[in-house]
Amino acid sequence: MAQPLPLENEIAGVFAKFPQLPDNVKEILVKISPYLCIIAVIFGALGLLAVLGIGAGATAIGLASFGNMGVYWISMAILAVMVVVEGLAVSPLMKRQKKGWDYMYYLFLLSLVSGIVNLAGIGGLFSNLISLALSFLIGGWLLFQVREKYA
Repeated sequence: MAQPLPLENEIAGVFAKFPQLPDNVKEILVKISPYLCIIAVIFGALGLLAVLGIGAGATAIGLASFGNMGVYWISMAILAVMVVVEGLAVSPLMKRQKKGWDYMYYLFLLSLVSGIVNLAGIGGLFSNLISLALSFLIGGWLLFQVREKYA
């Protein structure tokens, strides 16, 4: 058996107690996941291009939405990494390779890191915490539901 990914066993233990989806629903999720990745790559890349293309306007947007430029640029760097990882995930997901699931797991971790970084922004702390918790619970639950489908 391959070496588990960082925190994989601990997170899997959390979701082991959650209700299981029917097998046909898991199959649907596995079939559509590469296409959802393609859509996410397109929108993520367009978002990054917009930020880079706006130039000076990005500074005002960053200050307005994140409270400071440091948090803004860290969030944009995380988004850039997420777009690349999602792009890498498409082919292995289509082939149902374990590497595709691994990429999705890293995306899950990156989204949690992004949520933690966003806690430092000017948005409401309570709403950011709720968003982070829902991302963890729903995203992690769905991710670990389909893990068995990737060889």
